[in-house]
Amino acid sequence: MDLTKSNELLERVWRRIQERVCSVCLDRHDDGTCGLSRRNCALTVHLPRAIEVASTIDSTQMEPYYEAFEREICARCSHENLDGACTLRARAECALHAYLPLVVEAIREVTSPRSDA
Repeated sequence: MDLTKSNELLERVWRRIQERVCSVCLDRHDDGTCGLSRRNCALTVHLPRAIEVASTIDSTQMEPYYEAFEREICARCSHENLDGACTLRARAECALHAYLPLVVEAIREVTSPRSDA
């Protein structure tokens, strides 16, 4: 995939995530803006890799997605400890993990061959 198509895909997925995930995120302000100020949202930090990982899985169950995301993304995230623990994930403060079903749904909607998103 060339860089232009990759950037277009990233933008399309990000718009869908904003519709599906950010709209229900507990960190969102009443005016719809992001309420995170002390750290970056995991959705923005890890979105390119999340698209790659989600695209390699075809399952109606969420467990394979959680396993793959923890192995491929969380294990490389600066918030995860050497022992694999993550305080953000444990407190449901990592949007990527907390909203993974919605994230996967958004990615699949955009990347599906039938998608017109």
